[in-house]
Amino acid sequence: MIDLFLPQSTSLAQHLIADNLQTLEIVPLVADDYRAAINLMVANNLPGGGIYDALIAQIAFRTKAEKLFTLNPKHFTRLDESMAVKVQVPTIEGS
Repeated sequence: MIDLFLPQSTSLAQHLIADNLQTLEIVPLVADDYRAAINLMVANNLPGGGIYDALIAQIAFRTKAEKLFTLNPKHFTRLDESMAVKVQVPTIEGS
């Protein structure tokens, strides 16, 4: 069993990502997504590295995602209250 909470090898990460991409829809970022993400960062006074989380959150908003799975919930719950309710930490079946 893979412990998602421990660092993984790059080859295992590559394999897991490739497997998951087969079942996911790829959603491209557009200029308006970048503007919205930057506005979100400014509104919350977040440092530059937060742009990656803000972009992920923006795609979740735009696509009306019901859930956003992350091992770093604080990175997203700090962005917006409506995002906070979507955030879930993944669990491993049987644990």
